[in-house]
Amino acid sequence: MNVTLQGLLIGAGIAVVLVFFEYTAIQREIAERSKRLAKKVDWDSNQVSRMRGMLTFGAALPIGFAVGAWWLFG
Repeated sequence: MNVTLQGLLIGAGIAVVLVFFEYTAIQREIAERSKRLAKKVDWDSNQVSRMRGMLTFGAALPIGFAVGAWWLFG
C-alpha cells in the first residue's frame, strides 16, 4: 500500500478516536451540570468552540499524517 495512503488512514483513525473522546468528555460535563442544576442543560459556547476546534484538528490530522509519511518514507 502507498505510504501516503497509509499515513492518511492512520491519521484518520487517530482523528476519529480523538473526536470521539472529546465528544464523550463534553457529554459527561453536560450530564454533571444537568444533575447539579436539576434541569436539562445544552452545550454552552465554550463547549461548542472546543468541539469545533477538535473537528478542525481532526480534519487536518489525516492530511498532516499523509504529508509526513510521504516526506519521511516516500
